[in-house]
Amino acid sequence: MDGCFYEEDHCVKMTLEKILKAQRKVKKNKGGTCQTSCMAPLGELGNQHVNNTIPFILYCDCDPFKVEGVTTKCDQHSKNEKFVCFATFIFRIIEIKDDCAVLELLKFKKHHKCNSKDKPISSPCSQLNYENIDDLMSTGVCINVDVSGFNAIQCLPSVCL
Repeated sequence: MDGCFYEEDHCVKMTLEKILKAQRKVKKNKGGTCQTSCMAPLGELGNQHVNNTIPFILYCDCDPFKVEGVTTKCDQHSKNEKFVCFATFIFRIIEIKDDCAVLELLKFKKHHKCNSKDKPISSPCSQLNYENIDDLMSTGVCINVDVSGFNAIQCLPSVCL
């Protein structure tokens, strides 16, 4: 596979392990260097916030991996808690053991404008295009996946979440 830096069969798994190790190092040290990629430490010089996450997109065969997540939100009008669904192609590694990984679903903050409707998320580009990097946020919604089912990973620039 082009772009795979490992001789072994599980380059996606090994990349996820390296990302997790880098994220844990930043969390522990509260610092980093200026390089940003799947294989480099996190952090940027001159950045007031230390980048602590390498978000990524996974691929099954040639298709990007999309997940629909569910969380809750308090309705402003009725004051009742309601379910809220969202779709995403963007993830953060939380834990990995053997071929099982826990991924957190990431999404962008919504900027509510009069008469605006959510744009449909049909591809990674439809989710990412023209979004502010600082608007990427944690959701607290996690899924368990078998990483052996993925054959490609695309890392995005590191961010502070």
